[in-house]
Amino acid sequence: MLAFQLLGLLGCSCIGTHAFLAPQPKAFTQVNAANAMISSSALQAAPAKKVHILPTEADVTAAVHQIVESSAKEAIAARGHFALAIPGGSVLKVLSALEPDSDWVKKTTLAFVNHKCVPIDDVSSAIEAQARAKFLDRWGLTDVVSLGGTSDGGKEAAEYESKLKAIPESKLPRDADGYPMFDLALVGVGDDGHIGSLYPNRGEIEVVDGWVVPAFLKDPPGISLTLPVMQRAKSTVISAAGQSEKYPNGKAAAMRLAIADETVTPKDFPASALREFATWILDEPNGSEIELELSSVEKAVADA
Repeated sequence: MLAFQLLGLLGCSCIGTHAFLAPQPKAFTQVNAANAMISSSALQAAPAKKVHILPTEADVTAAVHQIVESSAKEAIAARGHFALAIPGGSVLKVLSALEPDSDWVKKTTLAFVNHKCVPIDDVSSAIEAQARAKFLDRWGLTDVVSLGGTSDGGKEAAEYESKLKAIPESKLPRDADGYPMFDLALVGVGDDGHIGSLYPNRGEIEVVDGWVVPAFLKDPPGISLTLPVMQRAKSTVISAAGQSEKYPNGKAAAMRLAIADETVTPKDFPASALREFATWILDEPNGSEIELELSSVEKAVADA
């Protein structure tokens, strides 16, 4: 069932009042030198449907591990292949602790939710190099959709989209509108609400005419899956866990804005565009600004 269809809920809470789905391509305006196209429609925040606050960081890690395993096995049982999209950052740490309990990695295609336009073997900056060092090589996962390794954001985005489109539908299904449907997309959220490389108050968040968009906020630039692609994954999971002396509640403020604040829009806080579509899994500190009772690993996994 598509991620944008309304689903029956199990052991979770609904938060928010406004529905938002990245519109289908119809009327667009050219906005930058990379020829990205944006909808002129206003973006509105969407309701959160699946939010789980778990007692500990270890519980969040366990839930994500189980979701990866179960999503892989379900996809392979259905059509013989698993399509996974991952970001960088803390998600890499979570995945580095996963030891696959079967041979699903041999039937997995891995793509990146976002990636800097740098040489792919640059461990200091390249998500692919970091992922290979932390877990991909250990897992034996070799079917990775790589960037070209240049600093040309427009070129890298166009080529990455072409590489994704070249993957047969038996490995990466499409929906009725031609968008890819990853079996599982793990998406990170920044303190400013960015998802992938879709940053606040920039045109990239509004791009709906394509699968991949260049992002020029930083130097070197990056690429990102577009919002419609993130929304259409069979399962989109956002997790936040852990704390530090400087940030005793982790990303609690960002999680509240992303999940529950009705004044933000996807334009000024992009993560809110995934409220309706994602399963949100937080530990207690990161969920401390959201008024929900504690959930369980089992409920979080079942919801995803």
